[in-house]
Amino acid sequence: MSVTLDRDEAGLAPAAPGAFDPSGVDVLAFAQAERAAGRPVCLATVVQIFGTSPRALGAQMAVSEDGRSAGHVSSGCLERAIVAEAQAAMEAGASRLGRYGQGSQYIDIALPCGSALQILFSVGPSPQALDHALDAAAARRPFALAFDLASGAVSFRVNADEAAGEGRFARAYAPRLRVVAAGQGAELTTLARLVRAAGYDMTAVSPDANALAACEDAGATAVALKSAGGAPDIAIDEWTAVVLLFHEREWEIPILKAALSSDAFYVGAVGSRRTAAARLEDLFAVGVSPDAASRLRGPIGMLASTRDPSALALSALTEIVGAARAA
Repeated sequence: MSVTLDRDEAGLAPAAPGAFDPSGVDVLAFAQAERAAGRPVCLATVVQIFGTSPRALGAQMAVSEDGRSAGHVSSGCLERAIVAEAQAAMEAGASRLGRYGQGSQYIDIALPCGSALQILFSVGPSPQALDHALDAAAARRPFALAFDLASGAVSFRVNADEAAGEGRFARAYAPRLRVVAAGQGAELTTLARLVRAAGYDMTAVSPDANALAACEDAGATAVALKSAGGAPDIAIDEWTAVVLLFHEREWEIPILKAALSSDAFYVGAVGSRRTAAARLEDLFAVGVSPDAASRLRGPIGMLASTRDPSALALSALTEIVGAARAA
């Protein structure tokens, strides 16, 4: 199953103003918007960590000439200093490397963990590289950017292996985690709000028009489920989780059959152990193999036997994110 998405539909904007985007693509989108408007911009990338850090290697910020920014490189203790350094680099018109924390020349800037970060300030990143990156992100293809540590130049690569090399830092980007959730009522709408608040993509599938409207208000893509006899045509790739929140099994089987034959890294459905056993029998009856059916999780979630929609949504999302990290 596949669909073509434009950049907005692919979820390249943050879930909400100021929201954290785990994919890092919001930083590139901000940088490209500045470049497209003819304004200077600087990418700040963590290229080396000495000790520990609240953010991973490759964490990034994009900084505009007037001090606006997107992204994070720390838990908040460095961001103002990064903006100031990026502005200085843009004013000088030259990329640079900077060290922050232990052993830094900036003795008034310390990291609480006692470690240090080496950050590359890339002034005027290539708009062609940024365009290729955003196109790949919209198509949900992994990609990489190569950062020349001497010049700060940024170039697009299909994968991190191509980006790596002497004198370069390779930053890999994976498609944003997507949750395709089918159901109705408070479980579905609460999950939609949680998923979008966490910075992930959400597609809500439901026969309930009111639930779909609430999910759309939360920033999710809404897909109307017309009948219990078929599955909607939704893109499901290896970065997609499928979760069913119905309490009536007649809606489930066509969707689960399609999901279990897809590349989804997670497929799960709510219900008791008795419900899960009955569901398996229904799947076998429509030709789902035992191997495929073994992928189905149920009961789902990190909390057992919860009947509260908020707890259920949080429990399911926690399990999904854990499965994504293990994949």
